[in-house]
Amino acid sequence: MKHISAYFDKVEQATERFAWLPVRSSFSKRRIWLGKYVEMHIYFDDQGRPPIKGRSWQLIYTPSEYTYYCLTKEQKI
Repeated sequence: MKHISAYFDKVEQATERFAWLPVRSSFSKRRIWLGKYVEMHIYFDDQGRPPIKGRSWQLIYTPSEYTYYCLTKEQKI
């Protein structure tokens, strides 16, 4: 059986957005309002399974949290 990446390359997608209405960060629980934030959709987990409800898991990062996430992700590889 082929790995899921053989069929679908996109595991996660990050989009930068502007918070016109208050949005709460997924990790620090800070409220983001009238500022930029990063919305990440994760389509498959580490074992290649999709989410049971919906098309993806949605995480919301502040810009500093997302920078930290990118730096720690690079160290794992």
